[in-house]
Amino acid sequence: MANVKPPTAYAGIPRTTVLAANTVLYRLHPKHYPAHEFSPVLSQQYYGGGRFDPTKDEVYKYLYAGETVDVAIAECFLRDLMPDDAGVRQLPFARVTGRRISAICVGTDLEIVSLRSGEDLGAVAQDPWLTTCDPRDYAQSRHWGHWIRSHADTACGYVWLSRRESVASAYILFEDRIPPGAITTCSDPGVPSGDSADFDAPRGRRELRNWLSRYRVALSRR
Repeated sequence: MANVKPPTAYAGIPRTTVLAANTVLYRLHPKHYPAHEFSPVLSQQYYGGGRFDPTKDEVYKYLYAGETVDVAIAECFLRDLMPDDAGVRQLPFARVTGRRISAICVGTDLEIVSLRSGEDLGAVAQDPWLTTCDPRDYAQSRHWGHWIRSHADTACGYVWLSRRESVASAYILFEDRIPPGAITTCSDPGVPSGDSADFDAPRGRRELRNWLSRYRVALSRR
C-alpha cells in the first residue's frame, strides 16, 4: 500500500520462516570484496537505493541474494529498463562494470520474516505493493522495511517472491543479527568460475550476454 504509513498501534506478529543451514544462495557483488561480505553502504532516505536498504534512520550492514542465479541477476540488472521499438531493452555496461556473480552458503538455521504470500504481507499490515513496487517508491518501502525490522527484532532478514523472476525468492540478510562466519562464499556448479563470473571481463561478458538474451535484453557498449 503506497502512501500509507505503518500503523502506530500495531499489535500483530510478523510471520517468520527458517532459512535452513546449508542453503546455497546467489549474489551479485562488487568483485573487489568477497561474496559473503555485507555492504555498509547507506541509501539516501528519499532517492535511489534498493527496496529494503538501510538509511541513516536505520543503520545495518546487509546483503541481497537470490534463490537462483536468475533471481540474483534479474533483481540487480533488470530494473528501470525500457524496451525500444523492437521490444529490446538495453542494459548500460556501466551498471555491469566491477560486478561478479557468486554463490554463498548459509552455515546455520536463520529465522527470517516471510513476505511471500498475502497472509505474510497482511501480518505486517501490507499487501503486494511492498515487494513489487517500482524503484520510485523505494523510499517508502525502505521505511516499511525498517518498521518491520523493529517488530521482528530477532529476524535475520526477509524473503519475498522476486518481482522479476516470480517463481523464486529474493532475500535480504542483516549482519547484526547473524552469527559471525555463518555466511560464507562457496563454489556451485551453477555459477561460472574464474573470470567467467566477472561481468566486465571478456568471458564473463559473453556469459552475461547469453543470459540477457533470454529476456530480450542487450548489453550496451556504454
